[in-house]
Amino acid sequence: MRPATRAAFGEFCRRVEARLAQGARVYGDSSLDLPTPRLLNEIQQELEDVAGWSVLLWARLERIRKQHEEIRARFDHEEDGA
Repeated sequence: MRPATRAAFGEFCRRVEARLAQGARVYGDSSLDLPTPRLLNEIQQELEDVAGWSVLLWARLERIRKQHEEIRARFDHEEDGA
């Protein structure tokens, strides 16, 4: 694993651990004791949130990609002496 990947993974793990600790403080560390249907519902809602945020991020990245293409086309056009 490349050092940058290892560092990113370490940061990811630290953030997940911090979120779990925060959840334990806020919700009394009861997640492991939730009835299975409720836990499944919580997980499903979180996945829906991730999907929703992913759409927003995708749209933003698509806008950035198109802007990059426009700038690149302008730059290429200027390099050609036009």
